[in-house]
Amino acid sequence: MLQEHAQSIALWRYQIIAPLLALSGPRGSLKPVIERLAARTHAHPVKGPSRVAFGTIEEWLYRYKRHGFDALRPQVRRDNGQSRAIDDELAEQIEAMARAHPELDGPGILAQLRSIFGVARALPSLSSLYRFLRARGLDQRRAPRHRDHRAYAFDLAGDCWQADVMYGPALATCEGTRRQTYLLAILDDATRLVPHAQFYFEQHLRSLKDCLKQALMKRGLPRRLYCDNGQIFRSRLVLQLAARLGFQLLHTRPYRPQGRAKVERWFGTVRRAVLARTDTARLTGLEELNRILFAWIEGEYHITPHRGLEGETPLDRWLRLSEGIRTLPRDLDLDELFLEETTRRVAKDGTFTLQGKMFEAGPRWIAQHLTVLFDPFDLRRVLFRCGDSTTHQAFPVDLGGNRRLRRNPPPDNASGDSP
Repeated sequence: MLQEHAQSIALWRYQIIAPLLALSGPRGSLKPVIERLAARTHAHPVKGPSRVAFGTIEEWLYRYKRHGFDALRPQVRRDNGQSRAIDDELAEQIEAMARAHPELDGPGILAQLRSIFGVARALPSLSSLYRFLRARGLDQRRAPRHRDHRAYAFDLAGDCWQADVMYGPALATCEGTRRQTYLLAILDDATRLVPHAQFYFEQHLRSLKDCLKQALMKRGLPRRLYCDNGQIFRSRLVLQLAARLGFQLLHTRPYRPQGRAKVERWFGTVRRAVLARTDTARLTGLEELNRILFAWIEGEYHITPHRGLEGETPLDRWLRLSEGIRTLPRDLDLDELFLEETTRRVAKDGTFTLQGKMFEAGPRWIAQHLTVLFDPFDLRRVLFRCGDSTTHQAFPVDLGGNRRLRRNPPPDNASGDSP
């Protein structure tokens, strides 16, 4: 089985068992939760909507607890080239449309999809659409007029972090133009404390990686990360990170942002307490804006009584409820943990190709399949290993340097004089 396929299956299995990892109840409390998971339909990355037996979920859970994430990888090779009629992108569009417009029937949904995608892609048949709607519980064509939205709060610091993005002010650049900024924020649900928040020029995965990395270093590991359906939050890298560190990744349903109300209210506070008091036209750059934000968070917000905390400050609430905080393991290489993973075969010249660039692995690894760890935004060097061996570095090929480099002689000419 290809490495990427095995990784997808392992991540899918982790998503199923993730709700079980945060449970801490009396003996026998695990069984009803597994039964509920077994009764649900889960979107398999190859087979589509599928159900998983009670015993299988239980086996995956104990396998993960004993041996970690890698134990969830399939042990037997099973190639399956069959594709689903409705992929993830189309599924999200259909679900959002069915929830936002319950009056639409099957042909109406297909007509709307045709107006969105045109002839660029094939649409599912009407029978496939109805099977999908039944599997998602959307076959009832009339939704209730009022949804049941209730306030909630977690018990301990670190039980759940909420993450979201806010459009910030446009800042002047040295080229004479103005660039849009984006505020990425992570808020602890139980305490309203901000593990990290920062303005960026890009609403990009690299910005989320930087923000999440700093939050982990400052405030430890959460048990859950709750975010919206934005592309950066649904990236494979974030899911891999959740599986490696052991926290559950949750996403808001489309068109239902009410679950992230706390971080949305915090954004409103930032607009009133920070941006309204800052003359952004006079700022020299992004660093100055972030210095103002950091000073306000640590010097005012964290130590000011919060109305939603019965007058307690976020920092005091964090300290009082911090008994369950999980710290990062001492031997954890956080930089390596944030790298993406793929496989490559080394060519006869000792190189492999990644994102259109050639990297030097060396003659030792010719014809070997390597596991390559890389930052897609910084390819000045990558890491690789073969099987369970140690990790090595690889750098982009220097063609000019290789021209001047002396080659090692073949082994049979390495010693002895010619007759």
